[in-house]
Amino acid sequence: MTVKRNKRATFDFSGEKPEWKKILYRRQPYPDNYSGGERQFLKELRKNVSVVHYDYKDATIGATHLMFHMDAVVLYIILFLNVLHEVVTVPFIASLFMLILPLYVFNWTYLSEKPSDLISQLKTIATLLLFGYAFTPVIRTLTTTISTDTIYAVAILSAIISCMFHDYGVKAPIVSYPISLSSGLSSAIFLLSRLKSDFPAFLLLVAAFILHAYGAEFRNRLFAVFPKLALLVSLFLSVYSIALLVTYSKELSCLWFILHIFIVFVCPYILIKKQTGKCTIHGPWDEAVPAT
Repeated sequence: MTVKRNKRATFDFSGEKPEWKKILYRRQPYPDNYSGGERQFLKELRKNVSVVHYDYKDATIGATHLMFHMDAVVLYIILFLNVLHEVVTVPFIASLFMLILPLYVFNWTYLSEKPSDLISQLKTIATLLLFGYAFTPVIRTLTTTISTDTIYAVAILSAIISCMFHDYGVKAPIVSYPISLSSGLSSAIFLLSRLKSDFPAFLLLVAAFILHAYGAEFRNRLFAVFPKLALLVSLFLSVYSIALLVTYSKELSCLWFILHIFIVFVCPYILIKKQTGKCTIHGPWDEAVPAT
């Protein structure tokens, strides 16, 4: 029995080599790590190809997304403290949901690029409300045996993790909707264990779910469709949160105000100044990217 061997392509090295081409499907008389020589190497050398240049206005608006969510989280914590000390009544909390429901309808009917079936969405919300109301007594008593200081510390840590992985309208590897939602709800569940009755705990649980599950989508669509209105709402939330913190601590309110100034105005300025120093080089050593 004879075995046929594939004939390998041979090259005539006596003459001049053919011109090197940056392709993989053709055998060429060059080493595998050959990149065209120094002339071709310097010819394909490029700088700052993928660098995105921002202006101060866009950077400031982007920072406003962050403060919008952080102000909402602070207002939720203040609402919880008022309910805990029985300053806020149940009818007041119920009136908040009478305002939240039209915002939800407005989100899915006018802000959405592809408005979905509102009836199916409302059915989903009703199902979640029923299950939440049924399991509120269990949720409220999960961590009653743990000390209050530990509960507050873990709740704050979970809220910080939720803010870190929250969707602020920027596509980044750190953005994770499941982590942000689960850590935000965990923070709310830890706090609800300090309440004495079930119905206020249920209302605050629903508020936490709306904030962490639909807050990012509503805010990003609002900034995209009505940017001026979104800036006004963000300004209102900032002023309102700072004013409410005064009743608890003037030092904390001043610190929160300084943090607003630093994040919204100083951080974009630092970004604009530092982006001029960016220098990334690209050349034949880069991985091949299919053209779209």
